[in-house]
Amino acid sequence: MTGDQLELKLSHGTQSRFVEGFLKPPKLPWLRLNFSGETFGYLTIYYSDNLSRLPVRWITKPGDNKSDPNLETLTYGLFSTCARPMRSGIVRGGAEFLFFASRREGERVLTGYYHLRWYAETGFEQGDYCVAADEAHFVADPIPLVVVDRKCGTDVSNWFRSCRKLTGPECRRLRELLHRQTDVTPAYLAEIERLERFNLHYGGYRYVGWRQKKPFSWDYAKEYLSSANDAARASKAKNSNVRNLWTCNACGQAIRNKALLKRCPHCGKIGTLNPS
Repeated sequence: MTGDQLELKLSHGTQSRFVEGFLKPPKLPWLRLNFSGETFGYLTIYYSDNLSRLPVRWITKPGDNKSDPNLETLTYGLFSTCARPMRSGIVRGGAEFLFFASRREGERVLTGYYHLRWYAETGFEQGDYCVAADEAHFVADPIPLVVVDRKCGTDVSNWFRSCRKLTGPECRRLRELLHRQTDVTPAYLAEIERLERFNLHYGGYRYVGWRQKKPFSWDYAKEYLSSANDAARASKAKNSNVRNLWTCNACGQAIRNKALLKRCPHCGKIGTLNPS
């Protein structure tokens, strides 16, 4: 399903989160990925929400709400600090596909993919990239990776930590396997909305750790992209620390969260959190 198709379908009976903002690709600061080399992609693991029948990202995870894969904008890495080396590899090499897998009922399963098209630098730190897709396809019945190996001649069921590289032929076979099922990305979006409302009702925020009441959208992305290269930190910060405690060097507030946040929940500044 393409981004335009997704926006159209969501506009009927469901409030669309897609805003014709000035930062939506292909507008600046987004640039086209360079696909001049051999086709390749990545398979990445994400945490899925155990309160959902569909493997949407773990929105209700205490002290560590997740924003990727961000189906609302078809982006990865725009709002989070996850998998920075992979995102950098996508931009440097011109990866065309990003496949997603998660753990469900004790096994890793393939859930969907992005067809990548654009990248942009973020306002978080120098050399930090986010990527955006022009097409997504997610399925109702995730496919165990052992089944993927059997049907596609791959070895993706062998353990890997967070991501692994895929060749062009592997990407093609995984994509064909996913396309044997109907795309249910709109159902994933409806589940994301439901879980956010759950958080809002019981915790006062859609994303409690970030003190965020707004849903993710291209309008909300302005806070993350419009400051690109203005206040980006000069050195890379670790994505986690043993105390799960961070201090904002702009407002001085302490924040407890498992993963490093791009945006301070208190003052809203980008790239100001440091380990405490």
